[in-house]
Amino acid sequence: MNKTVRILSISVAAAAAAFLSGCSSVDMGPATVVDHSTYSDGAATAPVQTPSLLPGGIVDSGRTHTVAVGDTIYNISVRYGLSAEQLQQLNAITDPTQLRLGQVLRLPASVNAPRAYTGNPQVRVNRVTNDTVLETAPIRNAETVPAAGETTATSSAASADAAEAARKKAEAKAAAEKVRTQAEAAKSQAQQKLNAVTPGQRMIWPVRGKIKSDFAKNTFGLEIAGTQGDVVVAAMQGEVIWVGTLKGYSGTLAVVKHSPTLITAYGGLENVAVSQGSKIKSGQKIADLKGDTLRFEVRETGKCVDPLKYLNKR
Repeated sequence: MNKTVRILSISVAAAAAAFLSGCSSVDMGPATVVDHSTYSDGAATAPVQTPSLLPGGIVDSGRTHTVAVGDTIYNISVRYGLSAEQLQQLNAITDPTQLRLGQVLRLPASVNAPRAYTGNPQVRVNRVTNDTVLETAPIRNAETVPAAGETTATSSAASADAAEAARKKAEAKAAAEKVRTQAEAAKSQAQQKLNAVTPGQRMIWPVRGKIKSDFAKNTFGLEIAGTQGDVVVAAMQGEVIWVGTLKGYSGTLAVVKHSPTLITAYGGLENVAVSQGSKIKSGQKIADLKGDTLRFEVRETGKCVDPLKYLNKR
């Protein structure tokens, strides 16, 4: 019995020594302390709201913004670091220029760093006149909702179209005016042709006498015989454009314009009864014959032509 007690005491002592030896090798540095306690100091911790994913990949952040004077889709997006396109889609806004004062906008999750933006006081914002709750239309696909940049591009395109339409209208007006002017000119020319002398018609003989020399011989006109003092008359109505002396013509020369291209000339005159600028009628006296020969010419577009083709047949 004593032997057994002694053996047990030795074993216990050995175990105690081994335990103490093991403890002496343990790192006695500070241990990690995990606090599983809960505290309450009167301030409640706000629950974390998980953003919701909406159609079109838009994340509703749960935040809102109330429209104030000067707010636009663009500056709101800059202020909160949002996508302007997603802000429009989330609030079913098709015209970004028609925000209303007091309108509450839902804000999507930020995609950029928020930064300050100074509002433009000249931006038009409509005022809410009643307390009607604004209905939020279903969010459409991203492809169907124009972004702010696209809206600006559309406005620029509309301005360009308006300018092009104005230019075409001006061109059409100018073309119409040109046609009208051409029509009037054609009408005037036609009238002048009617008034002009057709060869063999309308011209009367300026004096009564025999032909002393014709166009075939002298290539300038007719030399018609007469007696000094005979009355020389206009072959047809027109305007006197020259009265005076000219080398190659005896006596005084008178020139009468009948159309823009047709004139008659009367040489060998005296006692002239008309002056430059006078309007005369067919058969009206121009002057008296100075000698015994009248030089009569007909010129078409500045060239001498045969008067016999214009004078009435005797």
